[in-house]
Amino acid sequence: MDCQELFAHLTDLLDGALSPQEEAMALEHLSSCPECDRVLRQTREVTRLVAEHGRSPLESSRRREILDRILRSIQ
Repeated sequence: MDCQELFAHLTDLLDGALSPQEEAMALEHLSSCPECDRVLRQTREVTRLVAEHGRSPLESSRRREILDRILRSIQ
């Protein structure tokens, strides 16, 4: 899995929606790519902060749209 593939599947990874094989490939990539690992950690932190402050979770499609915008802005 490369960076683009990981970004495309990041929401699914966070949601636990990847197949075991896809998850293993994503984790392997994350172990060797500090940039993708940083994006994953930041995305988790944003999710945690939103949950902590009592906001309603975003629908999956809206979350993916926002994540795509964030990822485009850092590339």
